[in-house]
Amino acid sequence: MTVIRDGNVIKFQGQYRDADLHAPLACLHHAVNDYGYKDVVLDFSACTETYPGPMLALCSEVLRLRSEMVDAQLVLPDKPELARLFQNANWAHLLEPRAFDASRFRGHTQIPATQFTNPTEQYEAVNRIVNAILGGIPDIRRENFAALEWAVNELTDNVIVHSQSHVGGLVQVSSFKRTSKIVEFTIADSGLGIPATLRSGGDFAGSDTTALDRAIREGVTRDRSVGQGNGLYGSYQICCHSGGALQIESGHARLLYRPDPHGLEIRAQKVPVKGTLVIAKINFSDPDLLKDALKFSGKSHKPVDYIETKYEGDHDNIIHVALANEAQSFGSRVAGTPIHVKLHNLVQMCPGQPIEIDFSGVPLVSSSFADEVFGKLFVKLGPLEFMQRIRFKNMEQTVRMLIDKAISQRVSTGLGN
Repeated sequence: MTVIRDGNVIKFQGQYRDADLHAPLACLHHAVNDYGYKDVVLDFSACTETYPGPMLALCSEVLRLRSEMVDAQLVLPDKPELARLFQNANWAHLLEPRAFDASRFRGHTQIPATQFTNPTEQYEAVNRIVNAILGGIPDIRRENFAALEWAVNELTDNVIVHSQSHVGGLVQVSSFKRTSKIVEFTIADSGLGIPATLRSGGDFAGSDTTALDRAIREGVTRDRSVGQGNGLYGSYQICCHSGGALQIESGHARLLYRPDPHGLEIRAQKVPVKGTLVIAKINFSDPDLLKDALKFSGKSHKPVDYIETKYEGDHDNIIHVALANEAQSFGSRVAGTPIHVKLHNLVQMCPGQPIEIDFSGVPLVSSSFADEVFGKLFVKLGPLEFMQRIRFKNMEQTVRMLIDKAISQRVSTGLGN
């Protein structure tokens, strides 16, 4: 990647990768602080490829500058598919909201960059992420799903509790694929940063690199009255145990963990990152790798998860699924895919528990939707388990007929995929 500043114009040429995130931050600093520009132009017209990590770092810095009355204009990439990514991923809106609307992308394998400024927005962002993953990765174990949810929740909570960022933070799930079972999520803020946060507690006065080294150790925090200091430690353990990766950029330091033969590397950086950027990659390919990842003070930790709070009843053993809340449309096979994956995951994650599907507010479904969700599920589970585990509630007669027909036709083919 080549980043060139020409006055108040910052031009991006070629690939903009994780290793390139410092160059535009330095250009912004020079343009605003050294030359006094109150408006900058981010020209991506010659950019050919980019990644969520550096983009969220850039978006976070632009949000901070905007709060200080520095304006930014965005020139989209000439490459059509990359220009669409800027809009779908919500980067365009974050960089220049007056010119680009918020992303309406609703795919079930990626979550656009989402800003959160308070605990309520943080809670909603985390729920949206874990809900998408529950419907996007088949055959994921409940303890592994809970570990991922814990990591996303802890790292976004750190932004609210510790960063003192005036514009909150950003979180994005950039990729997860059914075939590889790898989830990558990125969190960025423009607050104090990890080194300054640790120094503010009074017990630490070391370098920025030492601060990142301490941050991934158990029980390290600036103030135990507001946190136990296990968010980054636990997330690091999850990434390591799963064979994933972790990158942390904060202040004048970078921490990078990659699987063997690379391992852990911490180095100083000439250009600082104001705030913190975390890029975490978790690999679910081996379901046994994460079983001992979350241990604090030598004891295994079992976090409360989204399934317990969203689907499990308070007084019964039933999993309650309100179908009207699970999709915006019930008219296509594509709309049914994440619901099928979610229901199958719930069957596996909650052995022995009936799953009650409430059709209130769903007067009609398409034949393809009925086949994708219930026809395939019937074949996967088999008649006995399907009838024992799946219950229908408040279902219109027409919908029942469509589902019965879909199951009958699917059984005749014998295909569950």
